[in-house]
Amino acid sequence: MKNLIKLSIVLVMTGAFAVTNAAAQVRGVVGVGLSVPMGDFADATGGDAEAGGGTALAGIEWLPTGSSFGLRVDGAYNRFCTSACDQPGGDLDIRYRFLNASLNGLLEFPVGADVSLRPYVIAGGGIYNYKLVGDDVPAAAGDSESDFGLNAGLGLAYTIGRLGVFGEARFHNVFATGSDLQYVPVMVGARINLQ
Repeated sequence: MKNLIKLSIVLVMTGAFAVTNAAAQVRGVVGVGLSVPMGDFADATGGDAEAGGGTALAGIEWLPTGSSFGLRVDGAYNRFCTSACDQPGGDLDIRYRFLNASLNGLLEFPVGADVSLRPYVIAGGGIYNYKLVGDDVPAAAGDSESDFGLNAGLGLAYTIGRLGVFGEARFHNVFATGSDLQYVPVMVGARINLQ
């Protein structure tokens, strides 16, 4: 947890630096969607997470004026049900909860003369805190863990004036003890120009 706090401080300082640069475009970003567990995390032997988990994201983007490359500092919340949620003998309240803070590079590609429509690539790394939550989680299984992880994905943004909308999907790989935890949040959201 101490590492998560340290990383959060660094990310906030990076975001504050970005906001103070007058020769840059600064945007607030918020999004919601669904997450899909991948690999061993979705297997009964690895994590037993099930698709359809919720996700929410908030962050700040910084792009130097006239540049297609910038940075995004963001934090996200992801939640997954386990197969125990759907047991025949009655639903159990046992879910995975992920919190992460990440620093990402962002590369936008304007489409022709229309600069309001921009596909983009995003990739970076950060700290992921995760644990089992719910009323039916055994006490011994309720401890949280924090590990480093990487993410990469694609998105499409459309901007009208100061407000824009986006859709994006990112693959996340958390370097957890034993087996990596992998999932893909697919989300839609809004980007608001702050300058």
